[in-house]
Amino acid sequence: MCPIAPPPLSLVEPVADVLHGVPIMDPYRWLEEQDSQRTRRWIEEQTQYARGYLDTLPGRQKIRERVREFLAVETYDSVHKVGSRYFFRKRLPDQEQPSIYFREGAGGEDRLLLDPSKLCTGAYTAVKPEIKQGGERTGTFALLEIESRTTLPDVLLRGYLRGFTFAPDGKSFYYVHEPVDSKKPFYRAAYRHVLGTSADQDEEIFCAGDSEKVRLCLISEGNRLGFLVYRFARKTRTEFYLRTSEKERSTQTFVASADCILNPLLVSGTILALTDRDAPNLRIVELRLCGKKETEWIEIVPESDARINQWTVVRDRIVVSYVRESATKVCIFDFCGKKAGEVPLPQDQSIRFFGGSAENDELLFEVESFAEPIGIWRYGEGVDAPALWAKRNVPFDTTNYIHTTISYASKDANSHVSLRPPRCSGRRLPSRNHDIVRRIRRCHDAAVQRVRRVPGGARMSVCAPAYPRRIGIRRQLAHSCQEAKPASGV
Repeated sequence: MCPIAPPPLSLVEPVADVLHGVPIMDPYRWLEEQDSQRTRRWIEEQTQYARGYLDTLPGRQKIRERVREFLAVETYDSVHKVGSRYFFRKRLPDQEQPSIYFREGAGGEDRLLLDPSKLCTGAYTAVKPEIKQGGERTGTFALLEIESRTTLPDVLLRGYLRGFTFAPDGKSFYYVHEPVDSKKPFYRAAYRHVLGTSADQDEEIFCAGDSEKVRLCLISEGNRLGFLVYRFARKTRTEFYLRTSEKERSTQTFVASADCILNPLLVSGTILALTDRDAPNLRIVELRLCGKKETEWIEIVPESDARINQWTVVRDRIVVSYVRESATKVCIFDFCGKKAGEVPLPQDQSIRFFGGSAENDELLFEVESFAEPIGIWRYGEGVDAPALWAKRNVPFDTTNYIHTTISYASKDANSHVSLRPPRCSGRRLPSRNHDIVRRIRRCHDAAVQRVRRVPGGARMSVCAPAYPRRIGIRRQLAHSCQEAKPASGV
């Protein structure tokens, strides 16, 4: 094989920045000027060099074609149910960006609402509830009237949207927006906008202050608005306020300054919240105002030995997912905290909720595993098992692959580690995998020895340098699974 030629020269022009008294050198700051002639010339030279090497690799075209088969498939994501309609993003095979569709009923036809390729000519235009150009993080927010497919003139200019909800009358909406080109870039406030009017006439309904270290978010339910304020300092402090109606201009303080995780949700006249207050593995509480100032944190779903991964509300039920030893478990509780059941799911799959509400009667969630492509499922009360809503059709025979669970206890007997390496069905894991597992155990035990106890009995990790080695070990494990020979009686 011919030796590889050295890459084109990259000019070094050191620039020093002082951060917290420490000089940081950047040798390639000049490349940040993307429109300069020398930057464009550097990009062209690097591209030609890379193409000259990659295009000559044997078998590259076959790999390219096979990868394209996996990418050029129909995909679904971001499903939300409103009434009997499902709104979602869908990307057709060979389509670069997903479009927004809706479906009338679970078995209805997919109907196109918005195609990003018809909005702009940019190659990387993306549509969510926002319009983005060139892969930027910020977006412009527009309203689409569903029945007529017309875009309303009410637009929020380029920036970050931290909360949005329509008013109950449907003639206005509330929002928290951080515009990029604002004259007051750190002013955090919530506003009310009447449809058809100018943004200059928007009414300010809540203000969290004017500071770069403050973030304001908005949640809602019916005629109730919740304002969640984060104040970033050495410790993040969280505040929560509630406005109960359009006529009532005053705002109640529910949480003045909390040093904990607080994820509130307005549901059926109550306030439920996920928190780690007195619960490292998280619990769900109800926030109830007693008197004029004190807030009572009433426990609904207590903390367990497994950490809460996700939670949502479906009708009058709280749905909670836990992860224990790499297996996902989804439990259902009523608003009093009594367990009402579980969602029947295979143990070897990863679950992600799409969200729910007290108005919807079914849970929508995404499921995937090492051997199964992503599928979207729906589950409602009174049914025996989840029903498939949509699935990614990948040209891959999943029946040829299964999971094998390898599990062991650490030396301290307080930790349990489980691995789920995929393997071909009918093939046995080679013996050298046990050596790899022993190496993983040594890495884990070395990290456990670097964990010390702090006052109050909590355990805090000081240093765990051995853990990054797991990446290479898992690659060896996966490679050895591929080399496994067929064996009978498996």
